[in-house]
Amino acid sequence: MPTLRRIHYLLTTGAKRRLRDVVLRSGRDNRFTLREDVARRYLSGEGIEIGPFVWPLRVPPGVRVRTVDFKSRQELIEANRGTVTNIDSIPKIDVVDNAEELSTFADESLDFVIASHVVEHLEDPLGGLTNWLRALRPGGVLYIGVPDAVQSFDARRPRTSVAHVLRDHAEGPGVSRQGHYEEWARYIEGVGEDGVAERAAAFAREDARHHFHVWELGGFLEFLGASGLPCVVEFAQRGIEEFVVVVRKRNGGES
Repeated sequence: MPTLRRIHYLLTTGAKRRLRDVVLRSGRDNRFTLREDVARRYLSGEGIEIGPFVWPLRVPPGVRVRTVDFKSRQELIEANRGTVTNIDSIPKIDVVDNAEELSTFADESLDFVIASHVVEHLEDPLGGLTNWLRALRPGGVLYIGVPDAVQSFDARRPRTSVAHVLRDHAEGPGVSRQGHYEEWARYIEGVGEDGVAERAAAFAREDARHHFHVWELGGFLEFLGASGLPCVVEFAQRGIEEFVVVVRKRNGGES
């Protein structure tokens, strides 16, 4: 017979889940509800979160997460001080590494990889996903959060096609960089056509890393389907200003 402590846990956990369901159905502006619900369903063991900045994903009890970023915590704070009000919320950075490469992590060494609002910043998204999956054990989970173009400041920008992503991977992202910078100047900053080239050149000098790619959920799933990556999509849902996709790395014998 369950102990009183176990009964209390089951009752309170069920209540919390029902509350999350109510919030999701009500459409309230709480994007973290969907994120945390998916984390509870799919994340276990030991893994990493890439570039959470001041919004690390809250994971279930017992799940172990190391934080990865391309800068140390102090470097991130200094770079963003005065522009982000809750800058001290940046968590401890456990590993400094390139998000596209994850060279610090051995093959098949992680149970999960969390990457929220990261893939759109990668110049070679297919290369990044390849390395994220490389670091996962067979059956491991990749949690991806992506800005939904329809609901974000990218709404006016052209959507990234499968052909575009495959070309960036095959020929190198340099073939698209200028076009990405021009899009940002034109659609996000509203620079007139006479000034687009000059603004794009300034981005290039700064090695700017804003959104290189723009997706809606359907287009992102199309990209995953055409990628040839050793994974299957287990979950995909639009949330508030973003969508969340969970993919699982295939075991060696799976087709």
